[in-house]
Amino acid sequence: MDIFAHSLWSYAVFHKKKYVWLAILFGVLPDFLSFGILFIMNLINGSLRSGPPSLSSLPDWLFAAYNMTHSFVIFLLVLFITYLLTKKWFWPLTAWALHILIDIPTHSFRFFPTPFLWPITGYKFDGISWATPWFMILNYSALMIVFILIAHNSAQANKATKFKKH
Repeated sequence: MDIFAHSLWSYAVFHKKKYVWLAILFGVLPDFLSFGILFIMNLINGSLRSGPPSLSSLPDWLFAAYNMTHSFVIFLLVLFITYLLTKKWFWPLTAWALHILIDIPTHSFRFFPTPFLWPITGYKFDGISWATPWFMILNYSALMIVFILIAHNSAQANKATKFKKH
């Protein structure tokens, strides 16, 4: 899924939490730490191109970063280490898991299927590409509905709070 949709889904899931912005950061970090870095490098050196790049043109570090940032195994390891260090569950980090869950069915074998069990196994699911036009329409329509519901619920809660004060 695209990074903008990841941020919107992260907000939708975590919008009632005090750490919503941190959750959004962890929701987009898997893509930023791979393709985001490449995008910035290409922007700086003037080699930015539209459309998906050929796999052979991508640097090896990008594949390694993508494997690490899109793996439940690595996510669970980081979550557990964080718990061991702080003795608390760092809940904003679960937006990272949400990112992986969303990516599993929305990436196909044609371009970066999600290595969600890496490094234990190379198994990947052949989903549909998030860039497929009908899926983009469906995804952003679903996001629009979710955000309308969030706004409606927020307005109802505000109305109830104002009514109680009078």
